[in-house]
Amino acid sequence: MSQRPRISLKSTLSRYLPKTNGLEQIRLQLSAREALAPLLGMALITGALAGGVTVLFRFAMEWPTTFFLSVPQNYESLPPQWRFALPIIGSLLIGVIYLALSPKRYDVGVVHVLDRLYNHQGNMPISNAILQFFAGAIALISGHSVGREGPAVHLGAASGSWLARTLRLPNNSARNLLGCGVAAAIAASFNTPLAGVVFAMEVVMLEYSVAGFLPVMLAAVTGSAITQLTFGREPDFNVPAIHLNSLAELPILFLCALAIGFLAALFILAHRKLTKQNNRSPLLRFLVVGLVTGTIGIWVPEILGGGYDTLQMAMLGELGVNTLVVIVAAKLVATALGSGLGIPGGVIGPSLILGACLGGIAGGLANMWLGEHTASPGFYAMVGMAAMMAAMLNAPLAALLAILELTYNPNVLFPGMMMIVVATLISRQFFGTQGIYLETLRALDKAGTPTWRQQMLSGVGVASQMDRRFIVAQQEITVEQAQSYIAQHPQWILIDLSNEKPPELLRAADLATFLQGSGEEGSEESLVEHEQKIGEKAATIDLLKIPGERKQMAELNWRATMLEAQQELKKTGADALYISRHQSGSLDNRIAGIILPLQIDNFYRK
Repeated sequence: MSQRPRISLKSTLSRYLPKTNGLEQIRLQLSAREALAPLLGMALITGALAGGVTVLFRFAMEWPTTFFLSVPQNYESLPPQWRFALPIIGSLLIGVIYLALSPKRYDVGVVHVLDRLYNHQGNMPISNAILQFFAGAIALISGHSVGREGPAVHLGAASGSWLARTLRLPNNSARNLLGCGVAAAIAASFNTPLAGVVFAMEVVMLEYSVAGFLPVMLAAVTGSAITQLTFGREPDFNVPAIHLNSLAELPILFLCALAIGFLAALFILAHRKLTKQNNRSPLLRFLVVGLVTGTIGIWVPEILGGGYDTLQMAMLGELGVNTLVVIVAAKLVATALGSGLGIPGGVIGPSLILGACLGGIAGGLANMWLGEHTASPGFYAMVGMAAMMAAMLNAPLAALLAILELTYNPNVLFPGMMMIVVATLISRQFFGTQGIYLETLRALDKAGTPTWRQQMLSGVGVASQMDRRFIVAQQEITVEQAQSYIAQHPQWILIDLSNEKPPELLRAADLATFLQGSGEEGSEESLVEHEQKIGEKAATIDLLKIPGERKQMAELNWRATMLEAQQELKKTGADALYISRHQSGSLDNRIAGIILPLQIDNFYRK
């Protein structure tokens, strides 16, 4: 039997990272937790992709409305029969599209993004994103009471996932690029880069670190730049820099925050119950939504579409208290029903409208009861937006920064923080809700927020932690080969079994101990007897029979994270994992390293 070539750390790395392939080196760097430089480059590309697809989505949902709306979002200008028929036509179109697809393609929106991130290592199917693009555009064109931010988040996250999959990047970096795509999409959708960053970290990534923030920030800036180049630098909302007139108004804001927290929790609970009906026919569900939305739209057309014109008027204080009360009731029903039954839109925009209207009601009542010395109803609307978004999404910091960037009014910070605390406390503590996204995941019987250990393990790839101090050997080797292997000072010997079984792992120290023992007088005789028995010219050693502890192994792809390694060990019951590149050829040319349970345990202590 011929002697195998030496497999040292240097030679293993040279096989793992071909000298002519710089992308392979980037992949290995990205598998580490602090791979900042290459991750920034990927974040820049992701931001451009996510920003571009978000801009395309805005064109897809806005351009068709120019044929029947003289002013964008002004569904109030349509005659009553069209306000009734338009949502129904949209529901039928979306329902027909869904019926033509497999049910596994139905999942869209922010909840789908969280599910793929928590349970599928950030791998997002492109077919779901295509459905989100077209079905989401139809929903918004036809006047359904949903927002454009949910589809934008899905499309941005899918952009990052697609880039990672196309370049075959490690799964831990795919997770980071998904977060970059989310931040870029939020930034591009509303031209709010800071809110995009915080939303991605607070709602999606669930972590705060320098290595995590910088790529997400770069992606958000890139996405926002693309929006500004396309639509200009003007803010979406032009509102005056109004402020709170007196601290005596804080009790009014406190009571308003109580009402907002209550309605946010009511919306979440209703949405959760309706989500359980998503196993029914999509055409039937969407038709019900279309009929209800169209009927409400006859009398309250302000709830149709994204409703950003209504939001602008509420922040300017141009809507009366009675009108605001009607809009809140109608918007609450139409949005909860639409999003709960699966209309492919978002809830961020509707949450802003609900909060603005509730704040406007409080401001209008304050003006009537306390006179003109109180702040404008428009100011109450601004801080109400922040409170409702925070309580509904369970994202207080993202909500505060979103309102700051949308209004360019720093005066909202102080009262806005107070209202966010109160509204979120009411929603979480008194009603036990954890935000609409996590509650929806629970309603769909999908895993919720990962633990801190899962977060830590999913943030690093096995390629950066695997043990490369190994040698691959056949089950039977000569004494000369064994001595040659030991001379290379490996830690492990991978026993290559020829009968298509997974390799087994043997400590090199056990083979060295056996060789030392075979040099003694009694052992020499046993080797000679073994040689005569098998009729070979040189004594051979069966690595499965010598004394020593052997570990059963299972295979894992090199793109996997340490969390996947832990899950694979638990699933297979193996004692160790060999990290495979899935290349053709002999086993030693396919294996890049070894992961042991002790390495995963020690990772927590680093």
